[in-house]
Amino acid sequence: MVRRRTGWSLNKILGLFEISSSQYHRWQRERYLPSDKLLKPYTQLLPEEVDSVLYYRKLNEHNRMMGYRKFTWKLVDENLVYLSESSVYRILKRHKLLGRVFKESLDSDTEYNKKPQYVHHHWHTDLMYLRLCGSHYYIVFMLDGYSRYLLNYKLLTDMTKQSVELFTQETIDKYPEASPMIIHDNGVQFISRDFKEILYENDCIDIPTKVRHPETNGKAERFVRTMRDESLRVNSPQYYSEAQRVIDKFVEEYNNRRYHAAIGYLKPVDVFMGIGEEVIAERKAKLKKAREKRIAVNKEKRREFAGVC
Repeated sequence: MVRRRTGWSLNKILGLFEISSSQYHRWQRERYLPSDKLLKPYTQLLPEEVDSVLYYRKLNEHNRMMGYRKFTWKLVDENLVYLSESSVYRILKRHKLLGRVFKESLDSDTEYNKKPQYVHHHWHTDLMYLRLCGSHYYIVFMLDGYSRYLLNYKLLTDMTKQSVELFTQETIDKYPEASPMIIHDNGVQFISRDFKEILYENDCIDIPTKVRHPETNGKAERFVRTMRDESLRVNSPQYYSEAQRVIDKFVEEYNNRRYHAAIGYLKPVDVFMGIGEEVIAERKAKLKKAREKRIAVNKEKRREFAGVC
C-alpha cells in the first residue's frame, strides 16, 4: 500500500522503518503459514515451562494469591522454573491467574529517605495491641531496617516503661556487636529518661519519629500490618499460650521463608546473614542457563521445520 501511494522503492520504505530486507522476506514467507508453523524467536518459552508455571500457580491457595514477582523468585529458588518476572507476568495474565492487584509504593517525597546502609544500621521498634478473650496484651518487637529481619519480640501483659526497657536491653545484649540507630515513635515508653540512658550506655543512637511523619518508622508499621493480616487474623488465637505459638510460627516463616518485596524478593535471613548478593547471582545464573537451553531447543525445532519444508 505504501509503495502504491508513494511510488517509492521497497528498499527506501524498509530503510525508513529500519527493517532489514531479510526480515521483510521472512515475514512474506510466513504470511500464509498456519500459526503453529511460524518461526518463533530462539528465546520463545518452552511449552513445559509454561505448563510448570500454571501447575504451581494452581497447586494451592497460597501460591494462587501470591504476587507475581514473589511467585517468580519462589519458582527460581526452589529450582522449579527459571523465568524472568515479565515472562511469568505474561503467562499469568494470559491465563487470568494474576491474583492480587500489584500496588505501587509511596512517592519518594513522602517516603523516609535516610536508608540503612548495612545490617544493624537501623533498628525499628514499636508496640502493637492484641486482644485475647477479652483481655489486652501487647507485642513489642525490634526489626532490622536493612534486612527486615525480626531481631526480637516479646508478648507482654502490660506496656509499662519498665517492660519496654527490659526488652530493649535484652535485644541489645543479644547482638553485642551492634551499635544501631533505634527508630521509634513518641510513646511514653520510648521517650523516658531510663530508655534514653539504656541507648546511651550501649552506644546506640536515639531517633524519635518526626512529628506527623509516620513514614519515619514505616517499616515497623508495615510489619505490624503484615503480622495482623498473615497470622493473627487468620488464626484468631484466644489464649496467651496459643497466641505465643501462632506468633512464633509467623516469625519463623517471616524471617526464614517469606519473600520480601522491599529487599528484592529475598528472604530476610539471606540479607541478614550477608548472602543476599550470592542468592541474586545464583538466580541470574539459573535464568541464563535456562535461556541458553531454550535457545538450543528452539534452534533444533527450527532446523527440523526447515528440513520438512
